[in-house]
Order: sequence, then C-alpha cells, then structure tokens
Amino acid sequence: MGADRESPVGIRLWPQSYAVARLREVPTALPGSRAQGPPVALIVGHDEVSLLAPEEMVQGLAGSVEHVSGGWRALTVEAVFPLTTVGFLAAVSRALADVSVPVMVFSSHDTDHFLVPSEHLGRALAALNQVRLDRFIPGT
Repeated sequence: MGADRESPVGIRLWPQSYAVARLREVPTALPGSRAQGPPVALIVGHDEVSLLAPEEMVQGLAGSVEHVSGGWRALTVEAVFPLTTVGFLAAVSRALADVSVPVMVFSSHDTDHFLVPSEHLGRALAALNQVRLDRFIPGT
C-alpha cells in the first residue's frame, strides 16, 4: 500500500452544535428529526432517558429536560462496517484519549457517531486523520 493512498473512510463533521440531555420522560416525538438529517440518539433504560441531539432539538423539548450539557460537536464515520467488526471503537477511543479528548459514542446499524467537546474539535479531527480506519473495512 502506497503512502499516498487515500483512506476510503471519511469523517463527517456536522455543522450543528450538539447537546447531551437527561429527560424526565420519553418524548412522544423528536421535533425536526429525519433519516436524512443529523444523527440523533434516544436511549431509554436503566432508569433514565437520554437524548444526544442538535441543541436546537433539545431546546424544543425544554419542558422535559432535567439536565443538559451543551457545546458538543458530532462526527460521523462515512463508511459501513459489519456488525461483527472488532476493534474499531477501541482504535478511535485510543486516538482521542492519546490527545486528551473526551468522547461520547453512539452507533447506528451501519456506522458510528462521536460527540466531542467543541473546544477539543481541532485536536479530535487531527487525531482521527492519523488513524488508519480503513483497516476495519473487509477487503482493504
């Protein structure tokens, strides 16, 4: 493999600022969410309801918000990984930990999403650009 070969794995930076919120109850709807839009995660269980979403969406649910942490940025891995992939999240987490960047991870059926604090975004992107993520795609 040549040093100038470009990795088939891209990292998409979403333009919205994100929030992580603990809600009092499961919302009946998530205003503004759509399959083609930015990633949103609603996690229900273990005696809590959490929402990871653009700040604007969380603000729309203000009456249900018990606690919120804003100022996160969302990154999406632009590749489809088999559900049996081993080590991908560990590699990303290690790269971010090595440059002291906190991370929250959520996964969809096909890919993974990461939230990093806005103030660490530059370091996070630089670190992720150094990791050979394409090694986790079968056949590469």
